[in-house]
Amino acid sequence: MQKISLTFFSLFITLNCSSQTLPDFNPPKNYKLVIETKGDLDKDGINEVVYAFDTDKPDGNNGLKRILYICKQLDGKIKLWKSSSTILRSNKDCGFCVDAGVNLSIKISNNTLITGQTFNHNSRHYSTWKNIYRYQNNDWFLIGSTLNDYDTCDFNYQYDINFSTKKVSVAYTYGSCDDDKKIPKDRFYNFKYPFRAIPKMDGFAPGKAELKIPATSKYFYY
Repeated sequence: MQKISLTFFSLFITLNCSSQTLPDFNPPKNYKLVIETKGDLDKDGINEVVYAFDTDKPDGNNGLKRILYICKQLDGKIKLWKSSSTILRSNKDCGFCVDAGVNLSIKISNNTLITGQTFNHNSRHYSTWKNIYRYQNNDWFLIGSTLNDYDTCDFNYQYDINFSTKKVSVAYTYGSCDDDKKIPKDRFYNFKYPFRAIPKMDGFAPGKAELKIPATSKYFYY
């Protein structure tokens, strides 16, 4: 009984301290909400709220930088817990923008935050980044990454990384829209890479990391 009481007392103190130290969530009025989603990210049984906004900060041709906010629901208020201005690509960060620009998705599953973003190189070539983040050891980490680089006719490259196990899978598959074109041989690589540490969310930007596949002249990306 004493252990249970101490547990509830510790939880009360933790929540009370959090509600006092975390600021109220008040995004700038000229920011535009793109996505809002809810889910439990710290395994406390209370849903967090995640927002993606287009900011008013220009980036590229007619583009605006995006920002991600992770908020807690405490004492009936929305409190800012974490923000990132690097993990979301700008809304027009694409070589061949269609519709609203970068196709963005955000969801929460199994206490992880999952983002998906598609970059259109041209009308038939695109790259899609799927990144998985987890709150652990009192910080936010990138625990998984999948990059799919695809051309309607010529190729489909996929780079899968599990940073927790250090396992990397790379698949190069090829095709053609021309019957008389010679198609390269498909190639697959599965290996462990000696990552020094699991990447943190802070400062991470999808698609900026390039590392060499061991014993080859090829590279993988995340």
